[in-house]
Amino acid sequence: MALWFYAMMRLLRLQQPLVGTIHQQKFVDLNLNNSVRAAVHDIKDDKFWKCIYILLRAVFPALRLLCYCDKNQPAMDKIFLLSHRTTLALGKSEEFLNDKSLFGSLRSDSNLTQEGNIVLGEGGDISDEEDVVHENAPPPFQGGKQL
Repeated sequence: MALWFYAMMRLLRLQQPLVGTIHQQKFVDLNLNNSVRAAVHDIKDDKFWKCIYILLRAVFPALRLLCYCDKNQPAMDKIFLLSHRTTLALGKSEEFLNDKSLFGSLRSDSNLTQEGNIVLGEGGDISDEEDVVHENAPPPFQGGKQL
């Protein structure tokens, strides 16, 4: 899951070169298909970049926390600090994340796979009544023994 956020961080860092590329005459002269045109439209859209920035600002401490969790060195103090900073970052970004003018126009991708639909349910939301269990998921761990 964190790979998506790492890719968005890389995309945000490359914003200026991407904008410069789509404005070059060689690029404008190319015969582009629909998916490339959609990507070019996103690169030109300032709202897109703002959404990515707000989202990454909210989850950046959690991404750093994951890096420390993957190491084989003691770092409980850093993990505690970063978990606290994650809570603060989410609180700080809550107003922007709930802004309908920024994130209200986003919709589910119609190209989701069948596996994605199983996880999200038919309507795209996980209902409280259903227990979503992945086929390859290990059995739940409870009280020292597996169920």
